[in-house]
Amino acid sequence: MNVPALARSAALALLAPLLSACSGCATTAPPPAGPAPTAAVVVPEPAPEVSLDGDFRSVEVATVGWDSATTSPVVLLREIDTGQLVPIWVGVAEAQAIAAALHEVQFPRPMTHDLMSNLLQRLDAHLDELLIHDVVQGTYFGLLKLSRSDGLEPLLVDARPSDGLALALRTGARIRVAKKILDETPDVDFLAPDEPEQVVRGLGLTVVAPTEALREELGLAAGHAGLLVLRAVGEAADKGIQRGDLLVAVGNTVVERPVDFLDALRDLPLGERVSVRYWRDGREHEVDLAAVPPERPAVTEASGKIA
Repeated sequence: MNVPALARSAALALLAPLLSACSGCATTAPPPAGPAPTAAVVVPEPAPEVSLDGDFRSVEVATVGWDSATTSPVVLLREIDTGQLVPIWVGVAEAQAIAAALHEVQFPRPMTHDLMSNLLQRLDAHLDELLIHDVVQGTYFGLLKLSRSDGLEPLLVDARPSDGLALALRTGARIRVAKKILDETPDVDFLAPDEPEQVVRGLGLTVVAPTEALREELGLAAGHAGLLVLRAVGEAADKGIQRGDLLVAVGNTVVERPVDFLDALRDLPLGERVSVRYWRDGREHEVDLAAVPPERPAVTEASGKIA
């Protein structure tokens, strides 16, 4: 089923407090403590000097909100193997693009990152992965790894991680972060949007709060609690969870808000499977899932949208 208008409202609502709070605010991580630097900012070497053989860890985009200490938009990435949350500070426009992708907004005309995705497809190129490889004085650096149909070596394109995240969400590309960044992750006082705008990904599921409008659109019973599944991929889809189901619990944790789902993911025992309960057609179902990266979804040939 399709809820583009409702999803668009949610994605845009996310930015209302950001636009009012972040006029002129920083869009990078807080700088290290100590005296302000007097020299020019040092940037990493050009992209070809970055080794793809370095120690990178797979992550997924967990959610987007803002840092209440700096009033800057922030994306939380979740490291797959450990559950560690990695904050990436982004600009307001990029936060909107990432939120729109998480809410699965389909605009009438292609926005910037939709256009980039469509261009890659028409040029017969594929975004294989985003590599977030360095952070210098609070500024993150990324590379887009593109494969080509001509069989030549992959291309590495320098990119802001914020743009890379917005594009990766639209193409299903893998996202990896250098271990050195994970080892030095700064603290963040994460503030989630109001509940109707919250969206969280994990275990191959994308969930939002089931607003009255969404319940009516999808024909859901008004009285049953749970989180609306916008998308299920990988093992979650293979086990039968689908769009329109209501996620009830993860393990022993009842999830009433999307941020409850995020907290439940953080508490999962490492390397173990977890039971997931969801509601459909008047009764609850239960499956067990592993916290592993979902398979890359297919991309439709006509639109470049994730199928």
